[in-house]
Amino acid sequence: MSGLLRRPKPGRPRATSAFVWALTLCGASACSSPARLAVSDGELVAAANARTSIEDVTRALELADLGPLRLRVPTELNELRPDQAEFWHASAYAWNPQLRALRRRVRELREASRSAGQPGPIQTQTMLLDASDPSRELELIAMVDVLALVGVGPSAAARELAAAQTRAALGQLEARAWSLRFEVDRARVELAAAKSLETALGGLYADCEQLVPRIEILTQRGWVAPGMSASALAALHMVEHRQTMARADVARMQRELADLCGLDVAHPAFDELASGVIDRFRPDEVELTAPSTEELLENLPELRAMKLELAMAEAELQSEARMRWPMIGLGPRIVSMPDEFLLGPMLGVDVPFPGSLDGQIAAARERRDGAYEQLEGALVMARSRLTAAQRVYEHTLLLRDEHAPETDRSVARMLNAARAEFMVDPQMLERWSRALAERIDSLANVVRARADLMLAWLEWQEACGPREEEQP
Repeated sequence: MSGLLRRPKPGRPRATSAFVWALTLCGASACSSPARLAVSDGELVAAANARTSIEDVTRALELADLGPLRLRVPTELNELRPDQAEFWHASAYAWNPQLRALRRRVRELREASRSAGQPGPIQTQTMLLDASDPSRELELIAMVDVLALVGVGPSAAARELAAAQTRAALGQLEARAWSLRFEVDRARVELAAAKSLETALGGLYADCEQLVPRIEILTQRGWVAPGMSASALAALHMVEHRQTMARADVARMQRELADLCGLDVAHPAFDELASGVIDRFRPDEVELTAPSTEELLENLPELRAMKLELAMAEAELQSEARMRWPMIGLGPRIVSMPDEFLLGPMLGVDVPFPGSLDGQIAAARERRDGAYEQLEGALVMARSRLTAAQRVYEHTLLLRDEHAPETDRSVARMLNAARAEFMVDPQMLERWSRALAERIDSLANVVRARADLMLAWLEWQEACGPREEEQP
């Protein structure tokens, strides 16, 4: 409905000027396009090359907007060294592709939230009685959503949903940053273990290789059977074989760590990574104090992200429910004729058809309830993971401190004794060959036990979530 105020307008007809004004308003509503991104191969190459020093890591991390995360981010950037975990954490936080994408998603949602709940398009309608003669009569109607202007109803729900989506994206960023930290540490442990095993096998080969001339001479003189010497040389070749496998593991784990940190595999920092990653771990300094279920729910990034996703699902439900509100449009109605100019208000109401939104609301409710069930299940799994991590740590500690080193010492003594006997009696070569084969496995078991203990400790830390010293 509309009410018009009649205003006589003697003199020049106003319909033509009103028509021009309507066209001008439509043209002014068009927005300019953003500038196009100029992609240069040279700039891409330069950006890829700018990841070769500690200074590059420092600069990239300072520019990275990680947001208010509940985990520790390296702050003493001027003290970063490749032999420290913080260097690799900082590199991953700055350059990991998944983390950068999640960071960009948070920024995207933050910007999009500025438009959430804003009034929709101004509804305009222009009618000409005679298109060939616009001066005869023109009618112009313009309306805007009143509820959106005052920020209630669907408009408020849209803003709440946008805020919930931004928080949920930030929760995903935090959860990924937390898991990424331990993926990096596990890769460092595996790389250190591979390097440690390569070094140990290299030392074993250098020591045993000294017997090759004696074995060859004794075989030529018939004092050692050819089959016995072949078995001994095969055992020695097995040392080389396992060492080559360790070198392949070094290359493989170096590639994995490089991918996680967004670095080139030829980065000089990899040269400073040695077995110290697993050698410096001191189990006597570890205290396994498990957090409570309430603390897990409050601090574990994975659960915090799921709580935010539940909040987002709730906001989606409320947004769907408020779509039942009517859309109330209010604005002016202008009628321009040669002899008069009429101005009055225009009111329009759009009411959803009864029951048309019930299905969408019910579906949103199911999504909300499903998010709650997932959070509940994840909390149970988080407690189970924590319990299992503690048990695994206790067993691997026993392997590292007792079983593996004692077995290796026994096998080392056996190999030394067999070598001494062989120096006296050539027929003891077969015993030396068997001892050497066992020594290869015992060395690998010692390195594996040291690495597994470190991995178990990392698993425990990740399952606990950020503790007080981790939280900013």
